[in-house]
Amino acid sequence: MGRTVPTWRGRVEQEIERLVPYRRALSLDDCCNFDMMLNDVRSRRAAGGMLPAQEEWKPMLLSMLVGAHQRIRVLEGRLESLERRLKNAGVLDGL
Repeated sequence: MGRTVPTWRGRVEQEIERLVPYRRALSLDDCCNFDMMLNDVRSRRAAGGMLPAQEEWKPMLLSMLVGAHQRIRVLEGRLESLERRLKNAGVLDGL
């Protein structure tokens, strides 16, 4: 017996393929950001496949949000580290 429901990966890739015209219309910077968001979806396929959803967008958007949050946390950590180093060097004393 064959599969009656397409795989999560296949459904997501089909949805991403439908977005190609939108991607083409983006500026170069936006295109790079869009590609990063799609990579977030692809890198979290296992989690997305755990949601028994008929629609692909909910798990896709969750994956994009998790990826964005991950990048924000990395940036916050780098900023805190930089602030500590500047404070230890006495640079932030007058601010």
